[in-house]
Formats: sequence, structure tokens, C-alpha cells
Amino acid sequence: MKSDTKRIPLYSRIRDYILEQIRRDKWRANDQLPTEAVLAGQFGVSRFTIKKALAELVEEGLVYRVQGKGTFIATTIAGQSGILDGEEQGEESSLRPVVFIAPSIQSSLSSRIMLGAEEQLTERGYQIMYRSSLNDRERERRILRESVRLGVKGILIFPVDGESYSEELLRLSLNQFPVVVIDRYLRGVETNCVCSDHAGGACEAVSYLIEQGHSKIAYVAVHGRTTTSLEDRLSGYERALASHHIPIDHQRCLFELLADRQQDGAVPETKALVRAFLERNPETTAVFAATVASGLAVLGAAEELGIRVPEQLSVLFFDDYEYSSFSRIPPSCVVQQEQEIGAEAARLLLSVMDDPSQERKKVLLPTRLVLRKSTAPPTR
Repeated sequence: MKSDTKRIPLYSRIRDYILEQIRRDKWRANDQLPTEAVLAGQFGVSRFTIKKALAELVEEGLVYRVQGKGTFIATTIAGQSGILDGEEQGEESSLRPVVFIAPSIQSSLSSRIMLGAEEQLTERGYQIMYRSSLNDRERERRILRESVRLGVKGILIFPVDGESYSEELLRLSLNQFPVVVIDRYLRGVETNCVCSDHAGGACEAVSYLIEQGHSKIAYVAVHGRTTTSLEDRLSGYERALASHHIPIDHQRCLFELLADRQQDGAVPETKALVRAFLERNPETTAVFAATVASGLAVLGAAEELGIRVPEQLSVLFFDDYEYSSFSRIPPSCVVQQEQEIGAEAARLLLSVMDDPSQERKKVLLPTRLVLRKSTAPPTR
């Protein structure tokens, strides 16, 4: 019997264990699972193996993870405990589902947005289904169609990278189906949208660098696929230069896309691209990095080239990352109101679900500039 258990994949064993706890009503929606260390001891495996198994359960939609907090029972699975037993739900069927679709439900940005949305929606009695598109357009399209077939009352969607138009979202919008797009917008698709003021945040950051005395400021964005948020950040960079009468030099702009390349090679490739860019622009005294990955690549490339930050090169990120303040050079950055984005998107969705015919809105939330140790006045 013991050997038979060992032949069962760990993923299935943990799945059965979680479902059994739900059937017995020991775990409910949003209850936290034991830590990876506890599960590793319980199942007699390494924490790495547990981490891999939980990642599969996240993609299945059985659990969700909140960075820095742990792993939790998904609302939809716990809400279907009667279905898991093969019984009718009775009054449970009156629960109203809303789906939240994101490229990755494990990213810190997505998880914080989800937390903000969940608080608003659960107060009104809505269930939240979390689905990951895995940053794939075809998967996103299938999830949208499945969600409508399942009878969800509304959709919150963080579109995949590189998506500037979606026929599926256009169709839903034309049919007045309650949809709110998060973090970015889609050209040619008139729908409700909540995102940060990416252009305004970039403009404020670059204006700060200019006020510090910098005039030779580079823009660096090395990413998988373009997004409207990245394009808006470039627009904000150009707006700041223009408003201070500084000529825009496109030789000082690195906007490189690394779509469909292996992730394992992306980090060194990004650093190599940035290093070559800095070598081509030795007069640059400051860099506005449009993403965290781009900013980290700038810091790494500068170190390899012997360029001191911030004495010889100021670096300012758009977005922050966990434990950034403990980095060797804590970066100055533009911070988004991530939980408020989720809360505002949920409030807008609630309003649209109450009145689907209302005029569509685009809500921009202001960002905040956080100054640390990666910026300083120029010395040359």
C-alpha cells in the first residue's frame, strides 16, 4: 500500500488532500494552506517539490498565491464544495461569480490588484474566480468564452503583453457585457478601463532628473512584448524633455522587444543589450528605466562597465520590487497604487453590473515618486 502511494504524483496527492479538507468543511474560501515547510514534512519531500506542485495547483485554479503571505484556497473551488460531493448547491447557487483574468496570478502586481478587487466584490456578495492566461492570447480568448458560458456576472481582465486589440473583448463590449480592463487599454476597443497614469508618472520621474541637473537622460525598456503602459511611459519621458526644452534624441532611447525568447537567456541578453547601449552613449548621466527588469539590467551593466551609481549615472525605475530598499543600491522608483487599482476596478465593475448601459469610463490613478540611493545630481 505504501509503494502504491509513492507512485501517485505529488501534484495529485496534494490536490486530493486539499479537496478532502474542503469536502469536510475544514477549509473554506481564502483559508491559508500550511506553509511549504509544513507540507514538505507532511508529504516527506523537499520544499522545492512542494513549490512546483503548488504552482501546478495555481494554474489549475485550485489555489492562489499572495507574495510574501502564502497560498490560499481559491474562492471558486471552496464555493463549489457541494459540487465536489456531487450534490446540488441549493442556496449556494445564488452566489454570483466574477472572473479575474491576469497573465500570471502569481506576480506581485497581479496579487496586490486582486486583493484590492476582492475586498470590494466580496462585500457585495460576489465570488471571484481567478484565472491565469499565462500571457497567451489564445488561452485568454478561451478563458473569456468559458467565463461567459459559465454565467459569470462580470469580468476583470489584465490583458496579455503585446495585446493592442481583442476581438473577443470588443464583442463583449458591444453586447454591453460588464467588463473592466486593468493596467492597460486596448486601442479600437471602447471599454471600461482602470490603470495608473503611466505617462504622468514617467513625466514626473524624468522631470525630477532634469531638476537635479541632468539633460542627457536615456529611456530604457527591454521587455517581452510591447504594452500601452510602456508606450505611455515613453510618451511621458518625451513630454518631460519637451516641457524643459531639451531636444529628444532617439539614439538615447532603447526600446527592445525580446518576444518568444527563452526566459533563461533573457536576463543575460537584456544586460548585454543595455551594456552595448551605455557604451554607445557614454555622455548619458541618467537613465529612466521603464520596467524593473530594465532597471536591474542597467545597474548590472553599469557595474560591469565600472560606472558608479549614482555618482556617474543616476538610475530611476518605473515600478518597485520586493525588498528593493535592502538592495546594495536601493533604487529610486515610481510606485503604483496597486491595491487601489484593484479596488477602483471592482467599484467600476459593480457600477457597470448595476447599469450595463452607462457611459464607458477610463480611470487613471496617480503614481508616487519614491527617492532612494540611485539618483543624484550629475558630476559631469
